Amino acid sequence: DYVLIETTGLADPGNIGQTFWVDEGLSKLYLDGIVTMCDAYNIDKTFQEAGGKLTECERQIALADVVILNKLDLITDTQKEKVKQRIQSINSSCDIQYTTHSRVDLDTILGIQAYSSAAPPSTTEHNISSAISTVTLTTDSILKRGDIEGALETLLWEDVDSSDSDVNNKGSHVIEDTGKMKMLRLKGKLQTSDGWIMVQGV
Repeated sequence: DYVLIETTGLADPGNIGQTFWVDEGLSKLYLDGIVTMCDAYNIDKTFQEAGGKLTECERQIALADVVILNKLDLITDTQKEKVKQRIQSINSSCDIQYTTHSRVDLDTILGIQAYSSAAPPSTTEHNISSAISTVTLTTDSILKRGDIEGALETLLWEDVDSSDSDVNNKGSHVIEDTGKMKMLRLKGKLQTSDGWIMVQGV
């Protein structure tokens, strides 16, 4: 059985996703995945009107495991490719489903088990200006669990100063001119001295 939670176009799915880990009353449920529906015809206009600031649309794409790109019948192949590149520049690890009239194969959005695996995100570079981007970090080292937890606490619970040269060199973006870097989504697989572990967070 599935429980589908539909939010409005302005809702932040990250807040809802977090409840599956912090609310003991939901212990019998698990988060299968976050699906974002995008209007292929109007999405570019939404980005342009934002003037480079982070939009709710970008947040929803960044948190998505699957993006449904709808209304393909209203755009050209060139426009489709532009929108595809923009989505991938925000979230390189999401699966993009292309459709018209919101018709999708349910197998592509249900039972995807997005939080039980961690496929490596694409490292393709996209030269598109955006207030949000994907940063991929790789290492061959065997890490200590305590070091991982300390690093994650710093990233998730403390604002990182984007003026720091080390941060800027990693390709981070300033969000809404606050001078602070915000992490919207975290997904990975790490090798520790205790074995492999999955890391997930929204």
